[in-house]
Amino acid sequence: MPGPESVRGYLDAVEAQIRWKRARTVAARELETHLEDQQEEFLAEGHPPEEAERLAVEDMGDPVAVGADLDRLHRPRPQWGMLGLTLALLLVGGWLRYALTRAGAPWDEDLDPLRCALSVVTGAAVLVGAYFLDVSRLLRWAKWVYIGAVMAGVLSLHLSPNVNNASYFTRYVVLFYPAVYALWLYACRGKGWRGLLAAVAGGIPLTVVCMCAPFIQGMIQLMVIGCFLLLLAIQMDWFTVPRRQGLAAVGGLAAVMAGAVLWMLLVAGYNAARIQILLHPEIDPQGAGYQAVMARRILGASRLMGKGGDLSIQPQTVWGRELLPEMMLPEWNHDFLPTTMVYKLGWLPYLLLLAVLAVLLLWMLRRCACQQSQSGKLLALAVVLTLAVQSAFAAALNLGFVLFSAQLPLVTGNLHSMVDCALIGLALSAFRSESILRDAVVPVPRPPQTQTA
Repeated sequence: MPGPESVRGYLDAVEAQIRWKRARTVAARELETHLEDQQEEFLAEGHPPEEAERLAVEDMGDPVAVGADLDRLHRPRPQWGMLGLTLALLLVGGWLRYALTRAGAPWDEDLDPLRCALSVVTGAAVLVGAYFLDVSRLLRWAKWVYIGAVMAGVLSLHLSPNVNNASYFTRYVVLFYPAVYALWLYACRGKGWRGLLAAVAGGIPLTVVCMCAPFIQGMIQLMVIGCFLLLLAIQMDWFTVPRRQGLAAVGGLAAVMAGAVLWMLLVAGYNAARIQILLHPEIDPQGAGYQAVMARRILGASRLMGKGGDLSIQPQTVWGRELLPEMMLPEWNHDFLPTTMVYKLGWLPYLLLLAVLAVLLLWMLRRCACQQSQSGKLLALAVVLTLAVQSAFAAALNLGFVLFSAQLPLVTGNLHSMVDCALIGLALSAFRSESILRDAVVPVPRPPQTQTA
């Protein structure tokens, strides 16, 4: 067993004082580096190796006191406030999914109370599990996480059922892609222009999966957030390239990508007429503008509090049952659940729900800004931006601006809520582990210098 005067014995004594197991390795590695530097200095002064090691250990001080100081420094930082707020929104979302749409249960199995309850319980478990996840391991295996995410997307394209001409499970895999891309950027750090090129190329397979789904919202979400993360990584000097040149190159690429997205939207049928219907759905009230017209009619009949007024809609009967007025809106119990909430409960509860969700996102954004670890900051920021973009698309959809499907985080959809919990738990885990996350940058190899006569 190493003696107390040896480096190994000293490190063992220090580690014994650190209660958080994950922090022991990080603290010991940093302390060992410092001891080695001290030992090199004593060797340079002419001391024998054994004496140099002993002097380096003595110079560090009492291992119990040093370990106690490191224990206070390296502690998990609980995020109970954000964790509790997320759980509260999850519970409210589960209650809304069942309580507001149970009249449609004969036509939709997802409205079964057991399914809603199971989604809330599973979502809470996923949230807590992701919260206690070791983010440092994700960073350590970032390249393999990226490869696994691409493979999961490809497999989902072949194995998941098609719903409304789209791969059902792929859209949920794609929701993780901005965070996966943040990990890929971390894997490309410190490699110069070659690393920057690899970082850009890494976004291509993720985008292709979105296109093959097809999942237009996910593709736009990934491209916008991915470009922002890439620019931020360049600003943080992750690729050790000149900032101005790197930002200019990525800025030009972003412009090309924006043009490509517009072209793809035109090919997909989002032409000038479609855009015009987006703004004025009354042009085609029984066709492409039907959802928007119905949503706006329902919102127009809603009150500040309580159930809305008469919609002046001719009742219809399906399977011998008369449909409720709000059930005349397609996706009234999924994407348009917020619209149903406004009609049944009033504008005020809905606005309060949005306000609480905004508080959670702003709270997380503020923690991102205060994050000392650049890798943790980028990963958490990818999650916050993903949820923020989803919220913006869902809010626009439920105001009657129908361009593509969008779901409100933690509120709409059982499976979607569970995915949101996983993402939020991942961000909170980065905040919790801030004291042990390290941003080790791979040094760029320098070209050999030639000697001149």
